Amino acid sequence: MNWKKVFAIVRREYIERVRTKAFWIGTALIPIFFFGYIGIQIVSSRKAGGDRRLAVVDVTGGLYEPLVTDLKDREQKNAAEPGHDRGVHWVVQQVPVTGSLEATKETLRKDVLAKKIDGYLILDLEQLEKERVEYYTTAVSEFVAMNQLERSVNHVLLKERIAKRGLPPELAAQLEKRVDLKPFKITKEGATEEKGASFFAVLIFTVILYSTFIMYGMQNMKGVIDEKTNRIVEVVIASVRPTELMLGKIVGIGLVGLTQYLIWSLVAMNLSLPAIAGMMSTTDMGVPKIPMSMILYFVLFFLFGYFLYASIYTAIGAPFNTDQEAQQLAMIPMMFIISVWAFFPVLLNNANGGLAVFVSLFPFTAPLAMFMRTAMGQPPVWQVALSLVIIALTTFGIAWLAGRIYRVGILMYGKKPTIPEIVRWIRYKPGQAPQPAAGEAT
Repeated sequence: MNWKKVFAIVRREYIERVRTKAFWIGTALIPIFFFGYIGIQIVSSRKAGGDRRLAVVDVTGGLYEPLVTDLKDREQKNAAEPGHDRGVHWVVQQVPVTGSLEATKETLRKDVLAKKIDGYLILDLEQLEKERVEYYTTAVSEFVAMNQLERSVNHVLLKERIAKRGLPPELAAQLEKRVDLKPFKITKEGATEEKGASFFAVLIFTVILYSTFIMYGMQNMKGVIDEKTNRIVEVVIASVRPTELMLGKIVGIGLVGLTQYLIWSLVAMNLSLPAIAGMMSTTDMGVPKIPMSMILYFVLFFLFGYFLYASIYTAIGAPFNTDQEAQQLAMIPMMFIISVWAFFPVLLNNANGGLAVFVSLFPFTAPLAMFMRTAMGQPPVWQVALSLVIIALTTFGIAWLAGRIYRVGILMYGKKPTIPEIVRWIRYKPGQAPQPAAGEAT
């Protein structure tokens, strides 16, 4: 291995990509869209209100007025809280039972379909005895509105039950009080209060790793295919070994990724993060606190994960002549990366459970899964070390296979090779005449 030549290839790959307009446009647009998306989500979560026209059929005869009063009180309370909107504004009207209850419900159903009202609520003694209240609407996914309505109905019913038993009316407010569970994360430095912002930061870092493995892995694959298509590799390979060329490409493209992360980090610290933190400080989540350990683990698993998947994508690109031919095999490593999200509930709720440990040690899911475990919990140090060793050994094995495929595949042109032919390339020894896939070898 001639490291001087490897460094020359690294320099070529790095400068070639950093100088492109696409690199700088992508570097500028991605944080703009990303933080813009976060800001919209935070603002929209506080503005999920609006007017709702509600018809109430009060068969009991005594719940309508208390319900209207309670809905207004809750609206005013929400508006008075800092960082919160008033929530849903209910425009309530009472509808008497005309003929029969079923006939009244049918009339209201037509009014909903005609957009005269948004929904109607049935307060029926028979249903209340079953601890049920019927609410009809076309927008059954409006959980904020339905939750607000449910709370008001329950509060009114609680006050009515207390009044029937001759107890003080203010007892209802006392019975509705809840205790907020405030979690504190224990670390070697002490204990710090945990809020939603910490989870939010973990999610951001995980999404960055997830997208990076796919994006820069595909760049490695595409770079190999483009050089084969343009026949540039025939000139380059005359002065360097295929393995040196492969390693140089992987390291060079990896440094491009690190450069983007450095730029994004500087922008976040100086411009974007304070703005997002300001918006988050007006919510219950607070400002995210990112410990140095999270950043170190992020860089560590980025490097290990990148080299793992870069080797896989390079091996996939070497035998093929077009992107279309390589797409089917390229889906395999992509599915491994995506599969981590299937285990996200396990990693979130039981980070030290058996399944979470397995996923964080399985080499193709370990870079993402173990990073999430280190960020959301405190896995044993030996598990983190074992995960890195497994990733490193797997990367070494795949890089070895990729190198054997690469040294033959980059000079093969013609039809798409079959799996048995690729296996013969792996077994090929220098000095033998390699058998082309069914095309020409140069």
